[in-house]
Amino acid sequence: MQVVLRHAGLDLYYAGRKHWAGNPDSALDLETIERATELSREEPFGEMDIVVTSDDPSRELVLPLRRKRAADAEPLSTAA
Repeated sequence: MQVVLRHAGLDLYYAGRKHWAGNPDSALDLETIERATELSREEPFGEMDIVVTSDDPSRELVLPLRRKRAADAEPLSTAA
């Protein structure tokens, strides 16, 4: 199993600080979803996906990571 970060807009994989690769096999294996999530919070990434692959290359799990916009972070006001 491999856990990598992929830039959703560019379709490039995180290969280390300021390094990107076009191939998931060249990406940095973060080993756990938790570690990938922490890294995505520490780095100034935009729209990222956590991609989890198994031994079967035709199967992968993609978990989208999106930053909240200011409007999304504000609570909804109640109607009177």
